[in-house]
Amino acid sequence: MGGFGKTSREVSGPPSSSRLDKGDPRVAAAARTAIDTILQSSAVELFHAEGVAVAPLRPSAVGTQQRFHECVGVVAFEATNLSGTLCVSVPKAVWLARSAVAGASKDGEALADWSRELANQLIGRVKNRLIKFQVVLRPRLPTSLSGTALEQNRPRTATELLYRFRALRGDVLVVLDAPLERTILAYSGGTDVAREGELVLF
Repeated sequence: MGGFGKTSREVSGPPSSSRLDKGDPRVAAAARTAIDTILQSSAVELFHAEGVAVAPLRPSAVGTQQRFHECVGVVAFEATNLSGTLCVSVPKAVWLARSAVAGASKDGEALADWSRELANQLIGRVKNRLIKFQVVLRPRLPTSLSGTALEQNRPRTATELLYRFRALRGDVLVVLDAPLERTILAYSGGTDVAREGELVLF
C-alpha cells in the first residue's frame, strides 16, 4: 500500500549504498520512497493512538484531487534541501465519531485544536524518523485554517503530494509540499553514522 509500514531497510539500514551525484535521479527516487514510507507509517501510528483506524492508499501528485476537508492543520518546516509545509485534514464525520466515543467536545474550535495537534504530532514523528537519515527538520508552530479558505488562497503546485488514508467515515487527507527532488538521505543507522557522501539506495 504505497510503502506503508516499517520496511527492513528503515529498521536496519540499506542493504547496499554507493556514492551518487546529487543530480542522479536515483537520489530523488530513494528520497521519495523513504519519505513516503516514513510519512505513511507515522500517520497510521498517530491515528491509531488517537483511536481512529486508517489504511494508507498509494500517494500521488495532488493534481485536481481534493486536498482539504472543512478544517486543516498546517505546519511549515525547514531543513537543508527539504523545506515546505504539511497539511492534515480530517473529515468532520470522523471527528464527530471520535468525539462521541471519547466524550469530547464537538464544537468547531475543538476540531481546529485537534487539527493543529495532529499536524504538530505528525511532523514530530516524521522528524524523529528522518534523524536516522541525517535530516533535521525545524517545524514552526502549527495553525488551523478553513479548508475552503485554504483551497481558494493556496495555489496548487507541482511539488504537492497527496497521502490519502481510508477511514470508516471518510478519507483523511495529508498534503506534503516540499522539493523532494533536491533531498539527499544518508542513512546513519542510529549511532553508526554513514560516511560523508554515502547515500541510501532502496
